[in-house]
Amino acid sequence: MPIEVWQQPNGYWRWAYREGQTHLLSNSEYTSEQAARRSAGVAYPNPCVAHDERPSRADRLLSGALMRFLLAVITYRLLRRTIDRFRRERLPRGDGRAR
Repeated sequence: MPIEVWQQPNGYWRWAYREGQTHLLSNSEYTSEQAARRSAGVAYPNPCVAHDERPSRADRLLSGALMRFLLAVITYRLLRRTIDRFRRERLPRGDGRAR
């Protein structure tokens, strides 16, 4: 089926044209399935439009877990950089002479 329509986890709808090695994703999100179908019909008037169900619960959980992991890594790196910078600024500095 060349055109697929589905609802994303955020509640908006998208469509994609898929045939062979060609995969073209809609450039917009739509508030309803009808709006997504109408847009797909304007872009590709002849192909049939298929409806896919929402992603499975496992897919949504995996997606959420990945986002939380990435957020944790970014937060850790930023905190680490801030702490290192703070420590460098607080270290006593010598006057440059060897003892």
